[in-house]
Amino acid sequence: MNVQFDNTAEKKCAIFGSTLRLVRAHGFHGSPISQIAQEAGVATGTIYHYFSSKDELILELFWHCKHKIVKSMFKDEEAQLPYPQRFVTIWTNLVRFYIDHPAVLSFMEQFFSSPYATSIFGKGSGVQMQDEMSRFLKQGIDKGYVKPLDINILSAAFIGTVTAAAKRHISGHYSFDEHAMHEMVAIIWDGIKK
Repeated sequence: MNVQFDNTAEKKCAIFGSTLRLVRAHGFHGSPISQIAQEAGVATGTIYHYFSSKDELILELFWHCKHKIVKSMFKDEEAQLPYPQRFVTIWTNLVRFYIDHPAVLSFMEQFFSSPYATSIFGKGSGVQMQDEMSRFLKQGIDKGYVKPLDINILSAAFIGTVTAAAKRHISGHYSFDEHAMHEMVAIIWDGIKK
């Protein structure tokens, strides 16, 4: 049964939402366009109206998710915080975002473990929020807050602990409340600060 949407943005949002849910449950290969359409409440042809292929849908969904993630990490109202405090805030913002959006976390992890990532970033890049995160970490190095380490190492420490914390919380193995998040990010900050 097809749902009536008012505009293109609503249709694309429904398609993205169903894709995220299905990819989380069944992976990329277990989520055919027909099932994505059914889950979204649109006709299969509607998906092909907006995306020429499933690959194009996945790539557009990646950019959509990346935009949402970056927006949740780097909030305008927090831009003037001192660098160490901003580091903590950005880290906790991302943990909270992934806890609130577990399908996005699952999608991003699968994306970066797939050939899709190579098609966008090339071989060996492996940095999830490369542009924004790299700039932020480089700024910390340049201003003397962060040890002059390879950005890939710093990013891996940052992103790895974020995803580990969010996954433990989502699975119910540990509740990462504000206190626990601040204790964990303090470990990361203590390890990279100059």
